[in-house]
Amino acid sequence: SSGINAEYGGLACLLSGKLHLTIFVKVSPVSGDSSEMSTVMPWDKLRTKRRKDILINVAGLAGFLILCMGGGGAIGAVMANDFGSDSEWYSSLEKPCFNPPDAAFAPVWAILYFLMAISAWAVWTKTGFTKRPAPLIFFFIQLVFNFAWPIIFGTAKQVFAGFVEIVVLLVLIIITIFLFNSVKGRRWTHILLLPYLAWVTFATVLNWNMYSLNRDRPGIDIGYVP
Repeated sequence: SSGINAEYGGLACLLSGKLHLTIFVKVSPVSGDSSEMSTVMPWDKLRTKRRKDILINVAGLAGFLILCMGGGGAIGAVMANDFGSDSEWYSSLEKPCFNPPDAAFAPVWAILYFLMAISAWAVWTKTGFTKRPAPLIFFFIQLVFNFAWPIIFGTAKQVFAGFVEIVVLLVLIIITIFLFNSVKGRRWTHILLLPYLAWVTFATVLNWNMYSLNRDRPGIDIGYVP
């Protein structure tokens, strides 16, 4: 289903005295292979195939939404006590003047995870997991780094290590955006990742400023300080 382009044409023909609607399906690989395969598919089989494709795509969309929004939400819920006013350690950190209010982070991340899920799902409907795996491989790798950052920064209280990790995340996001932009028919998907890139860039600057403002403060544990 995913990764296949199909063109349909119709022809009514009389077979054995009965009227049948026959659908010609021309299938060509997305990979750019010039070879084409033509076949004839009855309407009822085509309708069944379309229904199956829709169910697969809906299930795929649900999977990406659960992975991104559900995973991000779960991380946020588990580590709620490591950030915001609920965390004595986080509250004691000196923060730059442009630090957003604590209430802003949850809705912003919810929107970003939603856009990430839609973007990755749209790429998947074109490439699948095997025909051109690189875009989704990098997407999943950056998602792992995304989920790991609050563990490093908040739970482990390693502010500098968190900065190093988020810089790596930033590079992975940029690579993912370039790869999504290279998928024919799905180049628009990289646009959905631009707000994510902007927010993580801002978070990187914020992380560095928190490290700079707190590394020389006595009695504040920010982990390893080079």
